[in-house]
Amino acid sequence: MTITANLRIDENPFAQQLGISEWQKRAFVPPRPEEYLIDELIPANALVSLQTGEIFGKTTLATQLAMSVAFGLPFLDRYRCLQPGKVLFINARDTDEDSHRRFKRLVREWRSLPELSARIDENLDNLTHISLFDECFGVSPHLVDVSGSMTKTYAYLHQFSEYFKCKLIVLDPIEDFFPENLKNISEIYLKLRQIKSTVLLVADRSRNEAFHKVEVGMSIAENGLRIHSDYLGCRDIGMAMGAGIWLPN
Repeated sequence: MTITANLRIDENPFAQQLGISEWQKRAFVPPRPEEYLIDELIPANALVSLQTGEIFGKTTLATQLAMSVAFGLPFLDRYRCLQPGKVLFINARDTDEDSHRRFKRLVREWRSLPELSARIDENLDNLTHISLFDECFGVSPHLVDVSGSMTKTYAYLHQFSEYFKCKLIVLDPIEDFFPENLKNISEIYLKLRQIKSTVLLVADRSRNEAFHKVEVGMSIAENGLRIHSDYLGCRDIGMAMGAGIWLPN
């Protein structure tokens, strides 16, 4: 009480600026067009989530996005990849054989794209797919432990991304990359934001509380893809599942 009585409010640094007047005057700066990974949709170096309800196909759509970036293909045949390059796709539940079949199916269905085979052959090292299903790499999928501290897996991931200058990292499903009893879910975001890459979090469960802090949220619905972007607002993209591939409509 004595200390408080001797203080003057105009000398208190917390009282020198009141309210959010500075925020009101500050312009919101969205990424420039050339700073997008996928034109009009996904900024570079952003956290992006992909969710769905009872509809299957989120891993297929994530693989299509990965192939678009790795081989410089338009995403959903409509949105240009502005920054093609290295992609790391880590799957915690599918076997290597499952992922191989999905890749070959997409190549078959994409055969109408000009020079597809040549693009893939020229960029074979651009897409690295790792299955942790069999734990054959000697590491668990967890990027953080229950206290939020980074694991050896995170250290390997960060080193890989830095060395190869990854444009996109896919974590599928993201729930398998942190323990269920994680004390502070924000720790996973803090670690992922230290990685200079767009990171796609494929969610196994719809509306999971772990996916509300991303810049771009994508949800597969019956009539297509709904996108919630911090920069561009909400928009719907028509698409439908064809013969094992998502096609625009």
